[in-house]
Amino acid sequence: METPTLGDQELEVLRFVAEQCPISVGEVARQFGVPRGLARTTILTVMERLRKKGFLTRSKNERPARYAPARPAIY
Repeated sequence: METPTLGDQELEVLRFVAEQCPISVGEVARQFGVPRGLARTTILTVMERLRKKGFLTRSKNERPARYAPARPAIY
């Protein structure tokens, strides 16, 4: 099975989440997205794409949901 590829923006977000985890979309948007001119919806899209590719996990019982790397790795 092939490992999904990551775009530059996905890799940057993944690294940020790995350093700050567990973290919500709102926190990533404020701390990572705002300084780079990225909207919250863009951050949400990228984080959900990473989750669907298997790179992030999302908490099920917390509100807001918190994201963390799905597996330990050096990004």
